[in-house]
Amino acid sequence: MSEKKEKVKTKASKEAMRWADDEQEGAIEQCPDKQTGNVFDVKMAEEADGVLAAKKIVKILKERGVCVVQANAPFDLCCAAHDEAESLWEDDHFKPPIRVHDDRSMLEAQLWNRALADEDKTVWIVDTEPHMKMKNALKLLGRNIADFCGGIGPLLASELGINFDRLGKPLLTCYTGDKQYTLHIDNPHGDDEDGMPDNGLRLSCTYYINPHWNPTEGEMGGLDVHLSGASSSPSSAASARKFPRLRVAPHADTLVLHLSERMAHRVIATQGQERWFSIQLWGLNGAAMQQMSKKVMARRQQSYKAESDDDID
Repeated sequence: MSEKKEKVKTKASKEAMRWADDEQEGAIEQCPDKQTGNVFDVKMAEEADGVLAAKKIVKILKERGVCVVQANAPFDLCCAAHDEAESLWEDDHFKPPIRVHDDRSMLEAQLWNRALADEDKTVWIVDTEPHMKMKNALKLLGRNIADFCGGIGPLLASELGINFDRLGKPLLTCYTGDKQYTLHIDNPHGDDEDGMPDNGLRLSCTYYINPHWNPTEGEMGGLDVHLSGASSSPSSAASARKFPRLRVAPHADTLVLHLSERMAHRVIATQGQERWFSIQLWGLNGAAMQQMSKKVMARRQQSYKAESDDDID
């Protein structure tokens, strides 16, 4: 019997989704095993049929909004990518992801500010940057992640009504130092005109490349995802924080997929000088991104007009 297809609806709060840390968080429902590491929903090495594996992943995303996958990249490739990331760090190439210098970059910053607000140590994995010319392992993993996420796009559309027609550039991120990270949703838009505009993010992907991670060291630099369900965004900050958490360690070859419009999550606090690297990528809806740019420009023009009217008065 075929399963009934249902579109996941969005109903988001108008409140800001970068939330304060003064509420007690939900219990950790699933965490890495102290002997074997992350608990995977799907291990690609054990999946003989890629199409069936994709269906399994989408089924899990439909049920709980997040899926943890062991991607089956060669260990040597992960090690090479980690070495390249360390080289980029040593050469001081990690910077904030977006630098505002004109109207276009300001719009881009507003588009990405919720998903990237905590990201201040990043490198875009693109051939046009001179320092990326010889970073072949990072570029290969970036392409592989894009192919993987793009491959489940049609199933997400048919099973959940979630559509994306393009993929963002892979972004190398680093988490280090004594730092707390904020709980957030990558795309916390509402349905009304006065709420947060839809920034177009649909699927969020995080892939870890840290072969040196040890289960006895804890999960610093990993990810906590609050299991509020895939059907809608949390109604408030308090309700999101109180849901149980799925905890993922930053171990190499771990791919975390979650619904950008639904799942509240945060990077696990870091301490000390150890560096934890991941590659992030998003599935994007181009039409929604264009609409957001128009809405942001319209709101800015209204603001300028209001300021001008105040000056006249």
